[in-house]
Amino acid sequence: MHHSGLNSGRAVLLAVLAGLLACAHRISQVSDCDRAPNEQRIACTACTVQNNAGGLLGEYEYRPDNDPKDRCVRKN
Repeated sequence: MHHSGLNSGRAVLLAVLAGLLACAHRISQVSDCDRAPNEQRIACTACTVQNNAGGLLGEYEYRPDNDPKDRCVRKN
């Protein structure tokens, strides 16, 4: 039996799921900070509230899984 088509399809599916999970931990909106762990919600809000300045401060996203000093990341 030859299952290479099945295995390659499974690999693509796993890659797509991994990408979706990575994006799930990037928060750009203050209203989404409830997805961050409880102890990180204030930091998340402080980071993402900058996005409400109409782009004057840049665009930021909060990444709760990053090292604490690298959780607030400028996107552009």
